[in-house]
Amino acid sequence: MRKKRLRNAVQDLILILLTLSALFLLARLPLLRNIRLSSQVPALFSPEPSAGSQEEEVLPGAMFPSMDLMVTGDSQYGRYGRLCVDAGDASLQQISPQFREALGSASPAGPAEDEAFRSALEGPGLYLKLTAGPLPLEAVAAWLGERVSFDQSLEAMALTIGEADSAQLYLLDGQGGIFRYDTALPASAVQALCESYSPNGAYFSYETASGGGVDPYTVLPAEQDAPPDLLAELPAGYSVYNLLTALGFNAHTLSRYTESGGAEVVEESPRTLRITPDGTVTLISRGGGVSPLYQASGQGLRETLAAAWRLASALTEGTGASPLHLQAVEGGDGGYTLRFRYQAAGFPIFFSDEADGLTVTYQSGGVTSFTYRCRSYTAQEEEPAALLPAGMAQAIAAAYPGSSLSIGYEDDGAGRLSAQWLR
Repeated sequence: MRKKRLRNAVQDLILILLTLSALFLLARLPLLRNIRLSSQVPALFSPEPSAGSQEEEVLPGAMFPSMDLMVTGDSQYGRYGRLCVDAGDASLQQISPQFREALGSASPAGPAEDEAFRSALEGPGLYLKLTAGPLPLEAVAAWLGERVSFDQSLEAMALTIGEADSAQLYLLDGQGGIFRYDTALPASAVQALCESYSPNGAYFSYETASGGGVDPYTVLPAEQDAPPDLLAELPAGYSVYNLLTALGFNAHTLSRYTESGGAEVVEESPRTLRITPDGTVTLISRGGGVSPLYQASGQGLRETLAAAWRLASALTEGTGASPLHLQAVEGGDGGYTLRFRYQAAGFPIFFSDEADGLTVTYQSGGVTSFTYRCRSYTAQEEEPAALLPAGMAQAIAAAYPGSSLSIGYEDDGAGRLSAQWLR
């Protein structure tokens, strides 16, 4: 009996060693080197996939709007500022992990007054402002790869350091509210990152005599080169066939007709798709079973964002259009309406009729409607016209209280677009 137990123990030990050896060899394979086995191996033996794991993989930074950036120093003359920094920029990729860590460890310390916040900005710190305007904090946290337990609107956020060992996090809601949080992020990490930037003369609107009327935390550069002119056009891939294919419709369906104005209408129960010659696509869905492209894996905001990104990607990739970026999130009973816009190298593009690049509505986790304006924007090689100096633009914008000054394009259908100051 004793020999049998010994033999069983030896066999168990051999099986364990063989298993560990197999896992080690798998980890050495090129395709698996970047997989963290500590988190992935248990999932292999789980009877069901982890909830939300698929959605978390499809929230790339490219989905989110560009940001205005300010790196503060030991005085107002030690500031480095840039407008419209997109998610792929090296500066934002270097800074965003700091905010992710701060959000992940944030604990409320209470509201803050403007005077206290501005005092904090006089020392080393990092400041980011959404060019799209306020978004739910949950959406911004998703961009950073973090989850938050508190709910609020967010237009700007800052990391500052005082005399404490840890950084302070400030969240601005865009309505004048400023909220301070304590974090576990070492102040030294923020200090070291701030020291890697050389001042370029940028400043906040509140620091000038002509700042009245403009959002006080508007980032303004001392000098700003004009972005290139753009050629705005309907992409060559915009066709009924390509759109039907991209959107999961039967491209050869006979359930279609052409309206007198040239719009083609395709009916495929429970959906109706309308495609116009000018690049506008609309869909109405009456519910029922539809393809996964029109469904979110849940009814939360994070799942809805991931589903909307799949739809936006299908529309742009299927036609060769320029990529879309999140503009606004509106919550309602049982769903969300998400609005997207176009950008060119981070600089926003707005339509003169105030329409969106894409507006999509989800109810109970499924798309009920969307409107898409298909456009392609290509930078031109000719030298663009110079922009007004920031100070002059600020003085003009000050006549419109509450304006938030930035640079962007207005697409009025003329074909060629030049960057300008927008409020």
